[in-house]
Amino acid sequence: MGTAIDTKMQENGSKIFFEQLIENNTEASINFIEDNAYPNMPAIWYRYYQLQGKALKKYLKNQKGYNYSRDTGIMPFLEEAAKDMGVKTKDNWNPMDIVMVKKNAETMIKNEVNKILGNGGNDNSKLEKLNELMQQRLIDRSMIPISLKGLTKNATEAKIEEANLGTKKQIKFKLKPNSLNCDLDMENPPLFDTGEFSLRFFAGEQEYALQVRSFRYSIPTTGPQTDITPKSGGAKLGKSSVAALRPFLAKLNLEMPPSVVRDPMITVSGKFTERQLNFWENFYDKIKNKSIAGQKVNWDVPLTYGAQQSGFRQNLEQGLENFEKDRNTLGRIFSKLYALRTIDLYMKIDQKGKFEEWIETLYYGAKKEFSNLNGPFIKIF
Repeated sequence: MGTAIDTKMQENGSKIFFEQLIENNTEASINFIEDNAYPNMPAIWYRYYQLQGKALKKYLKNQKGYNYSRDTGIMPFLEEAAKDMGVKTKDNWNPMDIVMVKKNAETMIKNEVNKILGNGGNDNSKLEKLNELMQQRLIDRSMIPISLKGLTKNATEAKIEEANLGTKKQIKFKLKPNSLNCDLDMENPPLFDTGEFSLRFFAGEQEYALQVRSFRYSIPTTGPQTDITPKSGGAKLGKSSVAALRPFLAKLNLEMPPSVVRDPMITVSGKFTERQLNFWENFYDKIKNKSIAGQKVNWDVPLTYGAQQSGFRQNLEQGLENFEKDRNTLGRIFSKLYALRTIDLYMKIDQKGKFEEWIETLYYGAKKEFSNLNGPFIKIF
């Protein structure tokens, strides 16, 4: 996983490359990018910039005359405005990494944003007006927020997709048969196998992989997240926003599973009580034979502990007794227990006949296209 410093260098490299290509019709040299944004840049990243730049130039249809913003300029101005309108997590509102704005329109756009801030109304109504303004500016290409998604090493082109411009394609969502998995083995004791809870689904013809797990095992209290990735081309959707999921669940009188630190049946030190161990054993027994959308979860049974056959309770106890042998053990255990809670939630949603709508909510929650409080942007992937 890259650091925030890596991300800053990569995105500033894109910014420099875009500016040189769009404004001067030349590619910034490797040395220029390394001197001004990305020291010791891996060679593959220059290829990524070339593909991104080519896609952006085609999208703009030879328009130029822009300022390019990341750490200074209009992007932090927009972020601060959104913060003043109640946005707590910037990427849940707008995952933009760079903003291009026409030089002759920047002052006018800032004045329009300040006018929205100064008018009456609650935070949500102001944010909706900000999004409407940004939609108009994206449509006429006078301001373009850009979300940069990772390219693969074998990519031969980058693509562009617009988001949150007020229209959505009608897509049918469907769970892929025999794709529900939760591996409770310990092939490498005391570590539970990875692959906490996963499934595949179709959004139209495109197949996606969904997984619910922690993305940082070495810190056991890290909150597990729902991550969605396309299986053949397309942009990685990212993590489903909890802000998208909670309203859906509230309508069904359901809630998200408690976080690891708030779950009364998890002791973050790893010292579980007999009551907690009994709870998880019974919880697993309660859900292991139930189904979601007519499909059973593959638990990879019979469960094993190394080469020996075991059971869920045995694996849990062995892991907790030996967690100090590997710094990732507690993180994997807590992530796996959260997955059991998640599976139970999915089963309850299915019982209410809303599972396909739930997949749709997860999908748009990952794309950051789940409400009129999401800001518009283009995605380069």
